[in-house]
Amino acid sequence: DSLNAEIVLGDVRSIREAAEWLSYTYLYIRMLRRPDLYGVSDRELAEDPLLEQRRVDLAHTAASMLDKHGLIRYDRRTGHFQMRDLGRVASHYYVTFESMAAFNEYLKPTMSDIELFR
Repeated sequence: DSLNAEIVLGDVRSIREAAEWLSYTYLYIRMLRRPDLYGVSDRELAEDPLLEQRRVDLAHTAASMLDKHGLIRYDRRTGHFQMRDLGRVASHYYVTFESMAAFNEYLKPTMSDIELFR
């Protein structure tokens, strides 16, 4: 949800920018201080002390989920994000992506009132 909000604001436009944005979060600080709690091995930390690859992986996973649920467009080839109307609505009204996914799945424009309340 936070990544979606950053994409809507225009602060994050690609997977690389998302990984950089993650470096400013509390999650990142916690991952550096207590890597064992976040599944970061000693070997992984020694090879990548700034956890750049871990941040890219987290950003990719989050972007893939947002793309799957129609909140953003994520071009995996170029790594670029594009905001969608559903993502804008979710961001502006603090609706989680899980709720937006449910709305997308169950609400159809052709539904009658009876179908809506089933």
